[in-house]
Amino acid sequence: MFNELLKERLLDAHLEFFGKDKKKFLIHRILYAVVVTMLYTMIIMVIKKPILLIGLPAGFYLGWKFAYIKLLATKKNIDVKNSFLFPQFLQSFIALLPSSGNVYQTLKVALKYTPDPLDKELIKLIRKIENGNDRNAYLEFADYIGSSEAYMVMNMIYQFSEQGVEKDSIQELERYIQNLQENKVDELIQHKMNASDKFGLFPILISLFLVGGFAGVIFLHYMTNVTDALNTMPK
Repeated sequence: MFNELLKERLLDAHLEFFGKDKKKFLIHRILYAVVVTMLYTMIIMVIKKPILLIGLPAGFYLGWKFAYIKLLATKKNIDVKNSFLFPQFLQSFIALLPSSGNVYQTLKVALKYTPDPLDKELIKLIRKIENGNDRNAYLEFADYIGSSEAYMVMNMIYQFSEQGVEKDSIQELERYIQNLQENKVDELIQHKMNASDKFGLFPILISLFLVGGFAGVIFLHYMTNVTDALNTMPK
């Protein structure tokens, strides 16, 4: 994450993923950098420490990176959501497939049970299939999910669309989806536990900050009294 933040090797890929214009993104970066720099300057003026102006380039750089940090965070959030939504979509698909026996019709019905943001990509897949049943359309959907499991499953679904639906193949896909769902449930539990641990750190840090700040104020208070006492002593 830190290495990517410095090198920005995925910048173009992420901009393409969100459909963002590179020039507009550049303008946003400049605006963020200017705002952070101005805030930093105002703080320095308030505390009257001109020596801290040496940190202006660092403030500009932080503002410049903020737009990319925001982009990475949004992409990561979508990837996490899709990693859990994809098995749910597959369960709906496999449950509906036997009744229709047609991949295209099943995808259209499964769309009703597919939450955002995965539903938008599913709509794209359906529209591409309407223009021609191409394997690349299925693989592009898998590429959006971004997992090796997605490529394998979507390739199987493409095979269903070309060769028809067979009972043995459906059962094989059902077993695979069930295993995938169980793994994702375990991963979700672990993810929530880790999130709970992280959120639990905030009260501890705040408590330490308050205790440390209180101790510092008390120390300065007594040191001031001691200094005043020493200054009033006869020489």
